[in-house]
Amino acid sequence: MKYLHKGSQSQERLDALLSFGKSTSEDIKAALSDYLVRGISKTNAATLNSVKGPNFTRALNRLEVVACKFENALEIEWYSKRQDMRLELIKERVDALLVELNLLLPNENFSDAEWEAHNDRIVKRLELEINHIGTSKRSTENEHVFLAEAYGEVLQILENKDEQVDEKFIDSIDVLKHWKSQIPN
Repeated sequence: MKYLHKGSQSQERLDALLSFGKSTSEDIKAALSDYLVRGISKTNAATLNSVKGPNFTRALNRLEVVACKFENALEIEWYSKRQDMRLELIKERVDALLVELNLLLPNENFSDAEWEAHNDRIVKRLELEINHIGTSKRSTENEHVFLAEAYGEVLQILENKDEQVDEKFIDSIDVLKHWKSQIPN
C-alpha cells in the first residue's frame, strides 16, 4: 500500500519519517518536502532543489518503506488501545446486566407472567447481542472471549424452564460476577 502522496504530509510528520530512515542530504529533504508537504510535482520538486530525478525517486521509495513500517506500528497501537477501550465497555455492559437483574430480584409483587416477561425480554436481548458479536466484523477478541461467553452462560440459565425465574436471576448474577472478576484490569 502506498502512504506517501503529493501534498499528503505535514512537515512534522515528514520530519518524523525522515528521522527513522537513512540519512538524507538537505537538498533531497527539501525536494521531498516540496512534493509531500507543499504538493509540487515530483519533477518540479527535484528540479527546484537541484536533485537528479533518479535520486529523488530512490529517496521517495526509501521513505515509502519507512512510512509503511510506521503505519503498521500505529495500527498495532490503535488495535491495542481499541482492545483496552472494549474491555471498559464489556465491564460496563456486564455491570448494566447485573444492575438490571439485581433491581428485578427483590420485587416480590411480580406475578409469574411478569417474571416470565422480564426473563423473556432479557433472553431476547442477550440472543441479539451474542449474534451481533458473532457476526460483526468490528467485534474484538475480548468481546468474543468475555462478553459472548458470559452472556452465553447466562442465556443457558435463563432458558431453563425447570427453574423459577427469581432463582435463574440469582444464578445469573453469580455467573456474571464470576465473569466480571475474569476481565483484566
